[in-house]
Amino acid sequence: MIICGHPHRPRFPDPSEIPQFNDGSCVHPDSIIGIEIINLKTSLIKWIEKTDPKSKKRQIEKIILEGPTALEKFL
Repeated sequence: MIICGHPHRPRFPDPSEIPQFNDGSCVHPDSIIGIEIINLKTSLIKWIEKTDPKSKKRQIEKIILEGPTALEKFL
């Protein structure tokens, strides 16, 4: 299993493919993309900063782009 970053294209494989995960460029002006492993499940996630138009308060929101998928499916 390979977990890497920064070749500019995020990659989250299907369990039938070679288990190579990539978060892409990962840092953008309003977001961060990452690979997250929780309870032996992996996901491709994005943390994005949003501003509430009424209150003007900034909030950080987590968006799941792919997964979660059990790591054992990639072995």
